[in-house]
Amino acid sequence: MFETLPAAVQTALRVLKQAGIQAVLVGGCVRDEQMGIPPHDYDIAAGAPPERLKDVFAAWPQHLAGEKHGTVTPVIDGVPVEITSFRTESGYRDGRHPDSVSFTASLEEDLRRRDFTVNAMAWSPDDGLTDLFGGREDLENKVLRCVGTPEVRFREDALRILRGLRFAARLGFSVEEETAAAMHGCAFLLANISRERVCEELTGLIVAPHAPETLTAFPDVLFAVIPELFPMLHCPQKSIYHIYDVWEHSLHALAEVTPRTPRLCWATLLHDCAKPMTRHRDRKGFDHYPGHPQAGAQLADSILKSLHMPAAMIRDIRTLVLWHDERMTEDQVPLMLWRVGPPLFDDLIALQKADMLAHAELISRKAHELDRLLVRRDQAIKNGECIGYATLAVSGDDLRALGLSGEELGRTLEWALMQVLTGSLPNEKDAILRAISQ
Repeated sequence: MFETLPAAVQTALRVLKQAGIQAVLVGGCVRDEQMGIPPHDYDIAAGAPPERLKDVFAAWPQHLAGEKHGTVTPVIDGVPVEITSFRTESGYRDGRHPDSVSFTASLEEDLRRRDFTVNAMAWSPDDGLTDLFGGREDLENKVLRCVGTPEVRFREDALRILRGLRFAARLGFSVEEETAAAMHGCAFLLANISRERVCEELTGLIVAPHAPETLTAFPDVLFAVIPELFPMLHCPQKSIYHIYDVWEHSLHALAEVTPRTPRLCWATLLHDCAKPMTRHRDRKGFDHYPGHPQAGAQLADSILKSLHMPAAMIRDIRTLVLWHDERMTEDQVPLMLWRVGPPLFDDLIALQKADMLAHAELISRKAHELDRLLVRRDQAIKNGECIGYATLAVSGDDLRALGLSGEELGRTLEWALMQVLTGSLPNEKDAILRAISQ
């Protein structure tokens, strides 16, 4: 285990050992190494208070922003190495942060305060693996289990609920029964967590490969932070085109979508979010959802703003939700390229494909036909076809030469663009100017 470590980490461990301080690798790097996954970062825990750690690493530059929580970060050969004192915590009045932190020389006490058994293992070159709570066995069994009493862990910090579900979705783990019950029972506590942190954890969850299974088991946790999605649960889709209710359909689409980027996964999860509010059943007993893309775009915008997601990401997701149900022909590709922009076009096709694959076989078998639209997209861009104002054969200067100005010029230029994009006019300067002059 840990046959190779970054040089800076090796140096930090060696310096601590020479100073007579117990030091171990902890948390995610130990978990990932046990699973055969290359760790992306390394955290060191040490049996000395931060003042002592600062003295030991006095020869190196140090970042001390986390000092009050026991973290000292020496910069060794240009690489920051986080070293945190063994500690205990108590009093979580805000349901997120400890009221007090005490430093200890006991590794066991430090590991006991951690969230899940798979994150409560430690390793050192001298002692090898320290596993006091069965983390290795839980890894082998692919089970996520709290250290200690689950409800206590989640009442200390409710964000651990979402963090646990993110782990389960990423690693394909099931959640141990008592831990799962506490997640369901404590989900209401997530209302006290900052929306930015909720958004960060949810994004990590929905892009994970096993997100659909996790959300199938814990829809109430998601609805606790995004209550607007609750009506999707058990919302019927009685139609020859559907075999799932709205919630099940959305999760099946999420399972199919690729690439699993935050933008595309959020758009997939939310693409039918307004179906419950637009649903009506006709006289034959079939369900219809008129205007659900437009209403869904507005609802998605509201949800994502409440999560304090960056404005550019919200705009892109709203656009994808708005146009997800638009079934375009090859001739309409230039028009859609203008509507959504070339960078979003691939995501739109990916969303539409995932959406179709989550339908009844009558629709899902046709999903591969969307690939021809990507070929048409490449052709349009390669041939320099009109896909927006920049590629329109006339410009504002040409219209000013005709005596147009102000709002009239803008309206005329937009009219000309739409005529070309819809095939009513060729993208030729003389033809467009003649049409404008008539």
